[in-house]
Amino acid sequence: MKFLHLSDTHIRRDYHSDWFTDNLFSDTFNPTDNLRFLLSSLNPKDYDFALITGDLTHEGQAEDYALLRTIWKDYMGELPYFFCRGNHDQRQAFFEGMEIPLNASLTYFNVAEFEGLRIISLDSAQDSDHEGYISQEQLEQLKHALAKPSEKGSIVLLHHPLMWEDKTIATSRPADFDQIIAASDIKAIFVGHIHMGSMATYQGIPQIMAESMAFGTDEFPDESIFSNRTGYNEIVLEGERVYVYGHLVSPEQKLLGQLSKPFDNHIFKSY
Repeated sequence: MKFLHLSDTHIRRDYHSDWFTDNLFSDTFNPTDNLRFLLSSLNPKDYDFALITGDLTHEGQAEDYALLRTIWKDYMGELPYFFCRGNHDQRQAFFEGMEIPLNASLTYFNVAEFEGLRIISLDSAQDSDHEGYISQEQLEQLKHALAKPSEKGSIVLLHHPLMWEDKTIATSRPADFDQIIAASDIKAIFVGHIHMGSMATYQGIPQIMAESMAFGTDEFPDESIFSNRTGYNEIVLEGERVYVYGHLVSPEQKLLGQLSKPFDNHIFKSY
């Protein structure tokens, strides 16, 4: 089984209507064109499905999500794709734009089956903080979904990393979340958020992070540096083995901007 892992696409129809994206992107380099360029170079017949691990748009409206869906269909046809919500995916617009039925908590939890593989999407985004959070409600949903092993095991996607060297970036979660993950049939966890390709191990399970398709980020104690680095992963599952092939689309890095720390999520809101 072979699939794509994309993340942090940050799609918008108009990058000039947001102060952050207006300063970062141009008519010759922006996430929407980056995604079109990548998808035009891929053959959807080479993959069984795709994952997009959050920040589908950058503080976008429903129309921006519709644009993402249109771009996907134009280049990838009927190739299935599974996604989760990121901290830049505003709740109401996300549900409306991705045509998801509303629920009382406005959190996105989804379980799908693909040829015996269970694909679980968690919602780690919160309105008041840039970093991730898993609620007790999502834990109970996850526990229920994992109660019975799947034929080919499970994979989980969420936007924020569960494990990270800087513990302030790791997703906050209920006390027994770790034990439920460790005792499950989960083969791999797919994340984004950091805009940097990486691997880590969480409860003995590989946590696989994709580069962003919008821009690259390098983190330092006092600032974040943004570059034109973009990329994605190809994943191959063979039994219990997980193979990760990382690809850079813009390997020659060029500085786009920087932000001093600390900052909060409100600075990314649109005009």
